[in-house]
Amino acid sequence: MPTTLVLASGSRYRAQVLRDARYEVVTDPPEVDERELDHLFAEDPRAQAVELARRKATAVAGRHPDSVVLGGDQVGVLDLPTGPRQLTKQPDEEGAVAQLLAMSGTTHRLVNGLVVLRTGPAGEVTAAVDGVDVQTVTMRDFDERAARAYVRRFEPFDSAGSYRLEDQEHLTGEERFVVRVDGEDPSGVLGMPLPLLRRLLDRLAEA
Repeated sequence: MPTTLVLASGSRYRAQVLRDARYEVVTDPPEVDERELDHLFAEDPRAQAVELARRKATAVAGRHPDSVVLGGDQVGVLDLPTGPRQLTKQPDEEGAVAQLLAMSGTTHRLVNGLVVLRTGPAGEVTAAVDGVDVQTVTMRDFDERAARAYVRRFEPFDSAGSYRLEDQEHLTGEERFVVRVDGEDPSGVLGMPLPLLRRLLDRLAEA
């Protein structure tokens, strides 16, 4: 395991997951337009997530010679009768409430793409590995009043899907939206799937 991971993100949630897992973390937010690859969603959300993660890691790699750089991205997929809908960060209350209501009583997927790079003395990329983790989240039926109360209390405007799993711990049973999470590890819901990361680090060490 590397002494320090350079996380190509400004997300405090991803950084905290890594620190809780006892990784030393340096954060370096990249300048990447996350909406630039939305056209890949209909074709393959998995490829979209990995390519976004790759762009983030590559954007900061040159600033960190002889390092291990980690990029991650999460694409939310709501499968509707009319076709898949991408879950995105909403800038305001109305957008967040509308998106939550579309998810009421449904199951959606959170597709995580991770890319781990190793850099050389000049910051050049000398090796790269990538992988995908998928979490399936089932939501109970809820109405606009419940959705609006949640958004006003927690302001989840920095989260795709307009909710955070960790907020559920502060809600009573009847207030909680999430009924069930299926996936390899709950860290994947927060966008930093630790089992996948460990496998990628092992692969990078062998590359």
